[in-house]
Amino acid sequence: MLGLIGTVVPMIPGTLLIWMAVLVYVLVNGMASVGWLAFIFITLLALVTGTADLWMPFLGAKKVGASARAMIYGTIGAIIGTFFAPLLGTLIGYAGGILLGEYQVRGDWNEALKASLGGLAGWGLATAVQLGGGILILIIFAVSALTA
Repeated sequence: MLGLIGTVVPMIPGTLLIWMAVLVYVLVNGMASVGWLAFIFITLLALVTGTADLWMPFLGAKKVGASARAMIYGTIGAIIGTFFAPLLGTLIGYAGGILLGEYQVRGDWNEALKASLGGLAGWGLATAVQLGGGILILIIFAVSALTA
């Protein structure tokens, strides 16, 4: 349950927690309890979806033309914002960092706002990918464990 919650709450590695629970299950019950193919697929799925919050916001910001400086500022803003308010502060810090960094590069608030919104869209999509990945991992695990 904590793993699924962690897929939507920043700073909690939800997909990683789900994968670790599967790993512990396999270590305790043996690989035959899930199967090699299912475990490898679960691992790959966890790797891709678990890191989505690292690369998808950057793709969203980059898609609308954000500069490297804006993305660095966004990352710094997210880290700082997390200390003030873990969920909302992270998002506000990220968006504000991109806005500030992009404005410094282009000198245009409209372009900076567009880059900031693109970064937030990428972050929202990453959250959906993580939640979907976490649910899919649980389904694959349950089916594999019940049929093994």
